[in-house]
Amino acid sequence: MNPELRHLRYFVAVAEELNFSAAARRLYVSQQALSRVIQQLEREVGVALFERTTRSVRLTPAGEAMLGWARRSAAAADEAVGAARRAADGDRPRPLRLDLSATSLRTAAKILRRLRHDHPELPVELTEDGVPRGLDALLEGRLDALLGLATHCPAELNAELICREPVLVGMGGHHELAALEAVPVARLAENDLLLPSNAAAAEWVEFVSHFCAQAGVRPRRSPAATHGSAAAADLLRMTDCLTPTTAWDAPPADLVFRPLVTPTPLFAWAVMTSPAAGERPELQAFQQSVRALSTMENWLAPLAD
Repeated sequence: MNPELRHLRYFVAVAEELNFSAAARRLYVSQQALSRVIQQLEREVGVALFERTTRSVRLTPAGEAMLGWARRSAAAADEAVGAARRAADGDRPRPLRLDLSATSLRTAAKILRRLRHDHPELPVELTEDGVPRGLDALLEGRLDALLGLATHCPAELNAELICREPVLVGMGGHHELAALEAVPVARLAENDLLLPSNAAAAEWVEFVSHFCAQAGVRPRRSPAATHGSAAAADLLRMTDCLTPTTAWDAPPADLVFRPLVTPTPLFAWAVMTSPAAGERPELQAFQQSVRALSTMENWLAPLAD
């Protein structure tokens, strides 16, 4: 007997969360019910999919082999349901599925505003899962376009550079470095750096480590990790930590942002897409808006010394 779609959805949730409690909350089921479904699935396939201890959950080799196929099966089922609904509803286009990194950042916010200005009728479904999960979603057809750093983008996906943006360092107004007009990267060695988790943004953490290494700095990472600007802002106000960042769209007045120099790190924003989705008119409309905005803002022009 083949596994049911419900079993595969539950399996994907546990595989992505690596925590039964978190997966159960995500699925709106009890942890006991989730555990029973996973046990049923393991009996169906005849192998253990997870290694469980009292402290951790991780995929077995069999579970890792199954994950991509399970995601694609769930995505195909969603597409099938969507196609039926569109047919019943006059074949309206499904939403354009975008991950713009964080719309609290200025570049992503400008892209979203331009898209809505150019195509107000275009339905858009936004997520902020980050580049690692976003690349998986592109490969499996669950996402149409991903904005971010393309250093981990696999060869089977397209990556189009659209902006080079100087990196800033954010801090509370009380911080001693707030008095400077620009902050040398070497000064970061004196402070804890507030960074996202590796799971959420490994490419950003690597990027920060790289430009710090160019200045002879080994980053001293804050024990805290945040997701989103609101949580980061609270920690910057309460502590002396710093956060390397690109420009925020609406920075709080009580925080200070200064350009990093010596060297000046440049963040390369790219739009990543799957060739399989390239013929969709909705995606083409998005790409045209992004290119027009990049040209208007002169985002790819060489920066003055």
